[in-house]
Amino acid sequence: MHPPRLTPLARAIGSALILLSLAQAPAMAADATAPAAAQTVFHVPAGELSAAIASFAIEAKVSVGAAAELLQGVRTPGLSGSYTVPQALARLLAGTGLEALPSGERSYVLRKAGAASTGAPIAATLDEVAVSSSALRDGTTEGKRGYAGLTSATRLNLSLRETPQAVSVITRQQIDDQGLRTLQDVLVQAPGITVDHSSSTREYDQVFSRGFEVTSYMFDGIPTSKNLEARTYDMAIYDRVEIIRGATGLISGTGSPSAAVNLVRKRPGRAFAATAGAQLGSWDRYRIEGDVSTPLTADGKVRARLVAAHEDQRSFIDRYRQKKDVLYAIVEADLTPSTVLSAGINYQQEKLKGAGREFPMFYADGSQTRFPRSMNGTAAWSTYDREQNMLFATLDHYFDNDWIAKLAVSRSSNQYDALQGFSGNGYPDRMTGGGMRLWLANWHSKPQQTSLDAYVSGPFQAFGRQHELVLGVSASELETNSPIYPGWRLAGYDHAVPNIHAWNGDMPVPDYSGTRLGSSYDKERESGLYSTLRLRPTDALSVILGARLSYWKRDIRSDYDADTDLYDAMRENGKITPYAGLVYDLGRNWSAYASYTSIFTPQSQRDVNSRFLAPLEGKNYEVGAKGEFFGGKLTTSAALFQLKQENLAEADPGNVWIIGTGGGSYAYHTVKGATTRGFEAEVSGQLRPDWQLTASYAHSRIRNAAGARIQTNQPQNMAKLWTTWRLAQGVPGLVLGGGVNWQSDIYMDDRGPNGERFTQKAYAVAGLMAQYQVSKQLVATLNVNNVFDKKYYSTGMGGYYGDPRNAMLSLRYQF
Repeated sequence: MHPPRLTPLARAIGSALILLSLAQAPAMAADATAPAAAQTVFHVPAGELSAAIASFAIEAKVSVGAAAELLQGVRTPGLSGSYTVPQALARLLAGTGLEALPSGERSYVLRKAGAASTGAPIAATLDEVAVSSSALRDGTTEGKRGYAGLTSATRLNLSLRETPQAVSVITRQQIDDQGLRTLQDVLVQAPGITVDHSSSTREYDQVFSRGFEVTSYMFDGIPTSKNLEARTYDMAIYDRVEIIRGATGLISGTGSPSAAVNLVRKRPGRAFAATAGAQLGSWDRYRIEGDVSTPLTADGKVRARLVAAHEDQRSFIDRYRQKKDVLYAIVEADLTPSTVLSAGINYQQEKLKGAGREFPMFYADGSQTRFPRSMNGTAAWSTYDREQNMLFATLDHYFDNDWIAKLAVSRSSNQYDALQGFSGNGYPDRMTGGGMRLWLANWHSKPQQTSLDAYVSGPFQAFGRQHELVLGVSASELETNSPIYPGWRLAGYDHAVPNIHAWNGDMPVPDYSGTRLGSSYDKERESGLYSTLRLRPTDALSVILGARLSYWKRDIRSDYDADTDLYDAMRENGKITPYAGLVYDLGRNWSAYASYTSIFTPQSQRDVNSRFLAPLEGKNYEVGAKGEFFGGKLTTSAALFQLKQENLAEADPGNVWIIGTGGGSYAYHTVKGATTRGFEAEVSGQLRPDWQLTASYAHSRIRNAAGARIQTNQPQNMAKLWTTWRLAQGVPGLVLGGGVNWQSDIYMDDRGPNGERFTQKAYAVAGLMAQYQVSKQLVATLNVNNVFDKKYYSTGMGGYYGDPRNAMLSLRYQF
């Protein structure tokens, strides 16, 4: 009799329990050394004490409280070197007339030196807390007027300056200032990122970084499948978006060469806070939202947050309409002073009418079409409905020796239903408008994903110095069940589109009753063990080493009623993804870094013979420099990178693969010996107290083994700028802002009837913002996008224009 076999997810749960129990071992081993006695390397610049305390709290992983008036106008000489926490605080406060006293576990409060104690608990005597590092340590950006991020999505709790990869953070302030409503809107503004909009449903849109598609998305650090369409998620429920560019297999599972995107949810606070908002914009866009955070117990140990939004909008595209509802709820509880449990749900429902894909880009004679921007290449009856649900829970425990244990689980259950017809089949006659045929699609899908991540991390002493270690396990299982209907063509249906120039979307609604061909079943499982080690050989040098052991499996079965069943399986067992990085401090403000990451990504694209492409493999090298100023309020970075890849997937638009009679899609082929070289630079944060800025430039050059340019549908150069200025004089309460996004030309061959090339010339899109503080509670913001009404294609894959000039007025009231 054989013992029962455990699934990868079950094995991962078992491993997680072992990890959580092992976390007790470092705690017991370190009992002989009090937390305050452990030395930490500090680099806190001289300047305003409030900024210095914030920076210190992050590095020391402590909370520091102070009455606001104590810090006003006070400066500090800064801090550099190895100290215990009490020693560091004493040196940081030298000459300020202040002292720090313990107020709880890893908590301190500032007061005037020599002040007599009232006998009351120190924390209770504070009228206003000016510095609370608990939010700073986890990177929270909400409530902070700034564009600079603090931490990255690594489990070592590194600052951006300490992370040996290019990292960008889109803060809550920038999201609100620019009126960014979806993740796609955010990524359009992110350094080094391009978004190909190829449909009004957005499910076909692709996100690219360094010339390659971004397929790695995370929620609070937990990876999720690209198939769950995270790109369409509404931003009302998120605090910030973190983008780690380059290969990120150590963080997100399989290592993609592009980037990993981490969405960090809002969390409840210990005090009551609430906001309500309304928006009115071009093309009948309406939106309302509410956000309430409240303690559920008098001491705030149990707290909750609820966010809801409703949106109804039309578009510059004829016959298009979208309705969206968003709901987010989370409860957080302090089970003990050192243990926090949180659980919640986020839900999003969208109903789209007149939604579909591109219109034809070339006439039958090979000349390029020039349709108006309002052109909708979709039948009037086309609909697309999607529903996205995610349940999640996390358990965090903080040990006395600064070790942390974390267990996170999530369950996503989504549903997509689409009945669409779009006129991308054929090339119309320039004079008569005839010759087009309708592509039909009847798609239904219910993908479900279960994910788990567990790790322990913390410091340890070796060779007289303090180092850090992370040990973790992760697993995910994605299942998709879908009925199969005839794809693109339906027997007995007249697909011919009349004169495309005068077409208003009128076509008979296809009848799919009795046409179901079978069912499709797709199951993808991934599990792995990972470890990261941060060594500190000297005060200035950090060596980061890591590896991930991955197991990946995908089974795809298509059960056709006509006994033409198809089965595909892919396996990767025991794949090791190594990582190495160096960070060297060049002083209080600058550091230099170098890193190496291996690339391994199983691919879902198929070739013209319907075979899956071999996994993408390669190596990523990166060197750069980072700066941090004004206590972390301003960050700078520059990076040089090189990627070498095998089996790179490139679209083969002249070919289509067909599975049985169920439909098809674009075929792909692999590129051998692909090499990418590039450069990126970014500045984000506060230049002056009233001046915020984020600016970036990115260049990437992608060539195959023969030296020819590939991935030509992606720009080789792009630059982005956004800035705001608060007018302290003249009109108090007024903030003016503006920016521009520019990209170089793109092109794609074989897009016309005779292999014609499509080219989109370089273009720039500008935006403006005006914000006014009407009262202490009410803020009004006006955003104008594409100010100069630039007309451009937003993708090279098909006819789809970028948004024309549009405006949005937002009102936000804080209770």
